[in-house]
Amino acid sequence: MPALDRRSAISVLSGGLASVAAGAERQPNVLVVLSDQLHHGALGCSGNNVIQTPNIDRLASQGVRFENALCPTPFCSPTRASLMTGLFPHQHGIVKNLRSDSPGLDPDLPTTEQALANAGYVARQIGKWHLGEKTRVPAYAQDPELNYRQHFRSIARDLPVPPDGPISRVGRPIYAVDAVHGANAKFDGNGPSNTWIGRTDVPVEHTEEAWIADRAIETLGELAGRPFLMTVSFPAPHALWVINEPYYSLHERQRISLPANRGSVRDVDRSTPAWRFGQLLGEDGMREYLGVYYGMVSMMDANCGRILAELERLGEADNTLVVFTADHGDMQGGHGMYDKTSYSMYEETARVPLLLRYPGRIPAGQTRETHAGTCDISPTILDYLGLGAPETLAGRSLRASIEGSEDMERPMFAERDRSAWGSEGPPHFQRLIRTHEWKYCYHSRGDSQLYDLANDPGETRNLIDERAAGNAKRKMHVELVRWMRDTGDPRAGSIRDV
Repeated sequence: MPALDRRSAISVLSGGLASVAAGAERQPNVLVVLSDQLHHGALGCSGNNVIQTPNIDRLASQGVRFENALCPTPFCSPTRASLMTGLFPHQHGIVKNLRSDSPGLDPDLPTTEQALANAGYVARQIGKWHLGEKTRVPAYAQDPELNYRQHFRSIARDLPVPPDGPISRVGRPIYAVDAVHGANAKFDGNGPSNTWIGRTDVPVEHTEEAWIADRAIETLGELAGRPFLMTVSFPAPHALWVINEPYYSLHERQRISLPANRGSVRDVDRSTPAWRFGQLLGEDGMREYLGVYYGMVSMMDANCGRILAELERLGEADNTLVVFTADHGDMQGGHGMYDKTSYSMYEETARVPLLLRYPGRIPAGQTRETHAGTCDISPTILDYLGLGAPETLAGRSLRASIEGSEDMERPMFAERDRSAWGSEGPPHFQRLIRTHEWKYCYHSRGDSQLYDLANDPGETRNLIDERAAGNAKRKMHVELVRWMRDTGDPRAGSIRDV
C-alpha cells in the first residue's frame, strides 16, 4: 500500500465520482445503519432461534450477509472513524474512545461522506456520533449533532415521579430482578451506568431509538429526489441495559442458552469488570442480561424496519444501497463475561454483523465466508457507485465476494492500543490476525494468544506455547508484521520476533 496522502485521496475520490455523477441518469442512494455493541450472532438471520429481528432478517433475505466480518478495534470511536475513512485506527489516529471534549476526527481526512458531497450528494448522519465535534467534518458542517436528552426532558415532566432506586441517564427508574440487585450489592466496579440491568418506564415512542428513527424518516422526506448518503446510528444494544415493554418481556429467559465457553477464562481477564460482574450475575442474572439485551435488539430492529418501510414508500428502496453493521460486539456471557471490556480480543467482541442490500445489483439471500472488515465498507460503497477503491484506503471493495467470488485465503486484522485512557500501567498494545483456521493476537506485554478456530471456535485453549502449533504461530506472526509495516503502523518497530 502506498503512503497515505490525504489531499490526493480526496481529489481522486471526488473527481472520480463527479465524472460518474455527470453521466448518470439517476444516482443511487446509500443508507448505512449502524448498531452499537451488537453481537454478530444476536440476529435471527445469523442462526439465533430465540431473538426476534424480523426486519433485519428480511434485509438479509434480500441481500448478502458476511459471516466473518471483524471490527478494527472493539470500541466505538475507532471503528466509527474507520467506517467513514476506510482506514485502520493507527492510520486515522483515533485509537481509543473519545472523551466529550475531544476535537475528534481530523477534518482533513478523506471520507466517503466528503467524496460523495463533492459529487453532488447530500450527507446526513443521525443518532450516536462519538467522534468529537461533528461540524468540524466538512460534509457535516451544516448537520450538527442532535440532542435526545434535551428532547426527553421536554416530555419527562408529564411522566410519574420516579421512586427511590437506581436511575437511568434520562432520569427514569430501572426496575431490576433480584439477581441484578444482588450482583450490584456485591460489586465495587463500574457503578449504576453499566451494571444496572432491567425494565424502564420510558414510553416506547419516546425511546432514543424511536426518536432517531423519527428524525431519519423526516430527513428521508426532505431529501426526496436528491441523491443522499444517510448514516443512522442506533445506540442500542449498548449500555444502559434497560428496555421498556413490550420488549422487556419479549424473550422468555429460560429459552435463552448460555454459551458453552462461559467457564473458560484466561487469568488476564479475571481482573476485568466484565468478568467480575459476570460472575456476580450468575446464570439467572446472565439470562436476565441477555433477555434485556435481546429486547433492545428487537426494539432497534423495529425502528430499523420503520426506516426501511419509509424508503419503500418513497419509491427509493430499489435505488438505494443499504449497509447494516455494528461498531463492535458484546461478550454475551462468553468466557463468563458481560459487556465488552474484556482484556482479550475474543470473537464475541471482535466479530460484527455485516449485511448489504442493493436490489438488482446484489444477489438476494446469500451468505459469504470471505473475511470482511469495517474498513471495507467505504471502498465497497464507492465501487457500487461507479468508482474503484483508491489504493490509499486500507480496506478493499467486497463487490467481487458479494457477487459470488469467495476469497478464503484473505486474512483479517484488528488492533487495540492499551495505552488508551482507562487502562493501567505503561503503554502496551495488541495486534490481531485472523484466518478461517487460526487467530493470533500479539500482545506487547507478553500475554499473546493463538487459537485453532477450526477445532476450537470458542477459544478455550490458548496454544501460544504449544510446540505443535509453532509453525502456525510463526506464519501468523510474519503475516501480522508485514501488515503492520505495509499500513504504516507506528508500533511495527516495537514488535518482537517469536
